[in-house]
Parts: sequence; C-alpha cells; structure tokens
Amino acid sequence: MPGNEFAVHPDELDKFSQYLEQTTAPAVKQAAADVHGSNGFDYDAFGVFLAQVLAVPARIALAVVGDNLNGVSDNVAHTSDLTKKAAKAYRDQDASAKEGIDKFLPELEK
Repeated sequence: MPGNEFAVHPDELDKFSQYLEQTTAPAVKQAAADVHGSNGFDYDAFGVFLAQVLAVPARIALAVVGDNLNGVSDNVAHTSDLTKKAAKAYRDQDASAKEGIDKFLPELEK
C-alpha cells in the first residue's frame, strides 16, 4: 500500500541511546544514591516507642527502593547499549543491501 512505508533512522536511535546513557541512567542512579543517603535518618526523631515500630521498617523500605532504583539505572544503561547495537545493525543492513544492489547496476544500465 502506498504511503505505509516503514523506515528506521539509525541517527535517531543513536540520539535516543545517548539520551538514555547520558541523562536518564545518571538521573536514576542519582535518585538511588539520594534514597540511600536519606536512609541514615535519626531513630530518635520517631521517639522511643515509634522508633521501634516505624524506624526499622522505614529503613528497610528505603534500602529496597534504593536498590530497585539502582537496578532500573542498570536496565536503562543496558537498553542504551541495545539501542546502539540496533542502530549499527540497521546501518550494516543498509550498507549490505546497497552493496548487493550496486553489483547489479552495470547489468541494469545495459
């Protein structure tokens, strides 16, 4: 059907990969560090009784959230790498197809 082509622009994949690598992954990694950093709060802030009930579960929850954010950051970095590889694969395929077509050009010009 005319007008329903599919096109991939490897340069856009490169830009997206770079954004993930240079902006998103570091921001999530910083958020993880901030969560871990805030986990050193003072137990006494809750008082004697509430420190027993709330402080320990709160610290455990913050540690889990911080660890999960580190995992997300690692996943974003991995996605960036896969996006780079996809851009390269599209470029390589385009180059290979052009090379194959170029071999037939002399025949077509006859």
